[in-house]
Amino acid sequence: MNNYDNVVAACKGLVDCRRWNLRHERVTVSTVGVTPKIQKFTEDMPELALALSLHAPNQSARSAIVPAAKAYPIEGLIDALDNHMMSGFGNKKTSNTSNIVGGYSEEQRKSASKRKRAMIEYVMLEGETSSFECAHQLGKLCENRRLIVNLIPYNQTDVKDKLRCPPREHIEKFQDIVRSYGSFCYIRKTMGADIAGACGQLVVEKEQNSSSRPVADDIEDIGRSGEGGNEKGGKTSNKVARKSESSSLADELSRKGSETDCGGCSAEIEAWIKPLAIATALAAGAFAISTIFILTKRKRC
Repeated sequence: MNNYDNVVAACKGLVDCRRWNLRHERVTVSTVGVTPKIQKFTEDMPELALALSLHAPNQSARSAIVPAAKAYPIEGLIDALDNHMMSGFGNKKTSNTSNIVGGYSEEQRKSASKRKRAMIEYVMLEGETSSFECAHQLGKLCENRRLIVNLIPYNQTDVKDKLRCPPREHIEKFQDIVRSYGSFCYIRKTMGADIAGACGQLVVEKEQNSSSRPVADDIEDIGRSGEGGNEKGGKTSNKVARKSESSSLADELSRKGSETDCGGCSAEIEAWIKPLAIATALAAGAFAISTIFILTKRKRC
């Protein structure tokens, strides 16, 4: 949101029917939470979806994780997110105030949730922010607003700060508590963590590999560099060596297959060369005869 003008310009290009022509509700802007800019975004692009990176359900805990949060109270952020989802309905209260939340009836909220998404992204880190007490705080914060809460399991990396993801059973219990307050709560599916290829892991893996071995000329040298080295470097290099062997075998099989296929293709092509040459000659002869006939007929006329 601090790059507001360019973000809005990009969004307009994505939904422009003469350009990308994406449906408005299929475009989501994610923000760390700049309340005034969210409010302006609601005025400029009310039909687009919005996602708020929250990560903690109270101001003190969130400020420790997200430095920018100090300037924007969490209650104001949730109201801005809610108002974005409900934009277009006004602030009309019905005569029955028993089901009014934030000035909108349950019927209005159901209708709004069918055409636009307002989401909260919540990273699950082992510690205070993943406690069941925080689950109740998060549920209370979103109570009966029909907001979508995405619980994102943390992808652990080998960095200085040993952050960890809570057990799956703990996350599911956290999810149940948030749902009990009337919000949609889902656990984001993690893909690639088993091979250190998930979000936030690739750059760490790359840095570690580059720092744990000398620069090699080719992949075979990298595989040999692990022999006789330390345990960690040896394991890393052996993995690369195995990948190299697999790649070489795959390349060899591919090459042989290509040679076989090309041999068959060559035989088929040679079988068609002679008939095609004859047909081309006949067509050229017919064209020449037709041209001579037409020119002779014009001279007679």
